[in-house]
Amino acid sequence: MLAPSLPSLSKNLKISVPHEPVFLGNWNFPCNLQFPGSIYPSPSKTYLKFERFNYSLLFNRLSDTRQRASIVEHGGNSDDEELVLEAREAVAEVLQEGGVSKQESLDIVSNSPKYVKMLIDGVHDLDEHSLWKSWSAEGEDVESLSLKKKVFYMAKEKGDNGMLPFLESIGLNPMVSTHVARYLSSEKLPNLINKMEAKRGGLNMLDSKDVSFQYFVESFPRFLMLPVEYHLKLLVEFFQDIGVPKELTRVVILLFPPIIFYDIEKDIKPRIKAFEKVSIEGKDIGRMLLKYPWVISSSIIENYEEVLTFFDAEKVPRTNVSHAIKSWPHILGCSISKIRSMVEQFGEIGVKNKRLGKVIASSPQLLLRKHHEFLQVVSFMEELGFDGESIGRILSRCPEIFAASVDKTLKRKLKFLADIGISKDHLTRVIRKYPELLVSDIDKTLLPRMKYLMKTGLSKREVASMVRRFSPLLGYSVEEVLRPKLEFLVNTMEKPVKDVVEYPRYFSYSLDKKIKPRFWVLKGRNVECSLKDMLGKNDEDFAADYMGIGKMLVPPL
Repeated sequence: MLAPSLPSLSKNLKISVPHEPVFLGNWNFPCNLQFPGSIYPSPSKTYLKFERFNYSLLFNRLSDTRQRASIVEHGGNSDDEELVLEAREAVAEVLQEGGVSKQESLDIVSNSPKYVKMLIDGVHDLDEHSLWKSWSAEGEDVESLSLKKKVFYMAKEKGDNGMLPFLESIGLNPMVSTHVARYLSSEKLPNLINKMEAKRGGLNMLDSKDVSFQYFVESFPRFLMLPVEYHLKLLVEFFQDIGVPKELTRVVILLFPPIIFYDIEKDIKPRIKAFEKVSIEGKDIGRMLLKYPWVISSSIIENYEEVLTFFDAEKVPRTNVSHAIKSWPHILGCSISKIRSMVEQFGEIGVKNKRLGKVIASSPQLLLRKHHEFLQVVSFMEELGFDGESIGRILSRCPEIFAASVDKTLKRKLKFLADIGISKDHLTRVIRKYPELLVSDIDKTLLPRMKYLMKTGLSKREVASMVRRFSPLLGYSVEEVLRPKLEFLVNTMEKPVKDVVEYPRYFSYSLDKKIKPRFWVLKGRNVECSLKDMLGKNDEDFAADYMGIGKMLVPPL
């Protein structure tokens, strides 16, 4: 009879029978968690990782002396120290407004330096470029306020309700924190802190080898009766064969405990085989299990068959359905009536058949969107002057827009565009040409690119003019596109930076395949021409106009 002593469990969980043990690994594990049912652009890449989790950080209040010492230790001078302390106080006030106690708020801000620095940098950027007009703060002139007040309003405007600094304080990096915060957007921070504290069902129990195992045994005691050699060991090996890393097997089991009782031949393999209908097999199954362990439950498999039948009737290509399921298997837990109602909404703006397939392949989580939230975005686009057909084209091109919050994301982007000089008359055209602007991060994407262009000598007005003429301008990476092409323009072509104001489409051409070859041809012939004349013509016209022949010559090495 199997009767392990829980207090004596070793670091590596070991379940013994009279003759053979099986190892399920260290239960004090770095855990990847996903929270199904929320709507975000890149579900296939992000997990909540509790590696190096130290819950005691939440309740060990750092003294003011320790805070100051930490700043100085990391290279800050006295002025920097004061700025950081002011910013921390502002963030702490935001947390306290959300119901977090003063002590907990101080603990959180003391352990979220990257979040605090991000806010300070954001304030400095807005100060430097005089962009505070796009911010409204209860009628106050934000530009004239102290740094502390500006940080306070910026933290409030971000709308994360203190979730980002809290997640950083428990060890998550900023990228993961941002994604996880979206999943937890409906959760109040004080409630989440209480859940972290909770002994039973608390998330912190996943970080304790003893507690997690004890409660697993409490809930599923018959698991101790399973044969080790002929069941548990084979199950772990099978998961490895289909792409679940050995160290993450316990994650699948903890998130979906019934799976440990499944018979591999009778239950698991037949259900996995069902996915071959959409060419999902092998390691893809393992990745799906890590995202949504319920995917091989009997009820999900039944619903999967109905989902396939539905999309076949809608003439959606199986390849698109396959991609949607692989990247976001949570849709298989959604009722057909819910999926049908969303597909009908898409159909009303002309997104059907193949176009529908592209949308669900790109953003399958939209199928789980609430009706009123989707319609809010449609109404927002209509207010900008787009008709149904245009909205459908935008949905097909950039479905992430329809997963965004109107108030917290889309309207804020409009304020930013207006503040840099994009008038309402030009706004519709700019968005139609490059709708991705509406889901580009202001602080991490748009502002840094605008800041770089202005550093090269262009004015804010000139940058706005370039965006009006060529909407994707601020969508280009500084390091990969803007900098190398401007450096070639100035240093090699010996043209002024201002030339790109007249022809911002210059940035859209390949440096190696078009800009350099054509420049060297013109230079070899001693020909001077504008960027538009150099790049705007097709190969045949360029050769005819500048070379007197009907085809492009090979440029010199």
